[in-house]
Amino acid sequence: MQFTCTKTNLLTAIGTVNRAASKMQKTILECILFSCSEDGITLKATDIALSIKTEMEAQVEKTGDAAIPARLLYEIINRFPDSDVSFSSINENSVEISCLNSKVVLQQMNPDEFPVFPVLEQNEQIKIPQNILKSMINQTIFAAAINEDKPILTGLFFDIGKDSLTIVALDGYRMAVRKQQAISDIEKNCVIPARTLREVSRIIDDTEENIKISISGNMALFEANHTQIFTRLLEGEYINYRNLLPKDCATSVKVETGMLKDSIERASILAREGSNNVVKFEIREKNLDITSNSEMGNIDEKIPVITEGNDLKIAFNAKYVLDVLKCVEEPEILMQYNTGVSPCIVKQENSDIYEYLILPVQLRED
Repeated sequence: MQFTCTKTNLLTAIGTVNRAASKMQKTILECILFSCSEDGITLKATDIALSIKTEMEAQVEKTGDAAIPARLLYEIINRFPDSDVSFSSINENSVEISCLNSKVVLQQMNPDEFPVFPVLEQNEQIKIPQNILKSMINQTIFAAAINEDKPILTGLFFDIGKDSLTIVALDGYRMAVRKQQAISDIEKNCVIPARTLREVSRIIDDTEENIKISISGNMALFEANHTQIFTRLLEGEYINYRNLLPKDCATSVKVETGMLKDSIERASILAREGSNNVVKFEIREKNLDITSNSEMGNIDEKIPVITEGNDLKIAFNAKYVLDVLKCVEEPEILMQYNTGVSPCIVKQENSDIYEYLILPVQLRED
């Protein structure tokens, strides 16, 4: 194997696939597989659950394969001067990497031991702009479960319909639902690991160019920008999210997003000094009264709002509300309630493009 490429292209390609390389050292899974052909270079990395492949332009002088430890390679290339980088296999066990006056020899592993990448049938596929998918992931992934008590909830539910995609995340305390039009002629659903989708969001561009998503068996494939991301799907039955969304509301509040966010952030300074990070809402007439208290003090703020329905007292974990407000791009939101112990729904007025459900904190009676 022998080739030359720019440091910029090489660092971008290594950084892309490195996200799938295993952290376990002295195994083939810690390596990036370089495959050199007359058409260019293909880089691959995998930890079995997640696999990433990308293509890179290079001047190939000798075809062949090499498996090089990802972490060491990235750190070395990142510290090279901004110039062309050359790779050359010395023998079966080592490769020489040079850039201007720098020369490094790294041990490599047997490329024949590198796992074979999955092959997916691509007849069940949807297309959606990369910037839209990035937004959908970022506006829902925070609500996915972190612990492994219910593994299915550590993923995001992809509900694929005719010309539509809905992404859902929930952890038992809150739920995020994001809907968008897509190019699709299939009806299917699956659960994709949150870890995979974080990497997808980081890798894809903020452009209107489509990303292709294929679902086949227990695998999903994301394709964009000469890069393919393969992932295993999570097994199990996801909660019927539609049944969790209330059909009616007894109290609705229209409020300015930024004003509410700023007020809760101030209230949470004292709330987090307590044991439960609770902020209390009292809705009456044309005001939303936000309070919190701890041994260090208390805070009370009134926000002007437009209300319909009954007066209400309710309390929330401040973090759960702020997580939602940080995702909202609209200047105003609609908050819908039924009782002080039932979930709150946050949405855009006259639209269900997104819906956030937040469970309240039950307060003791004074």
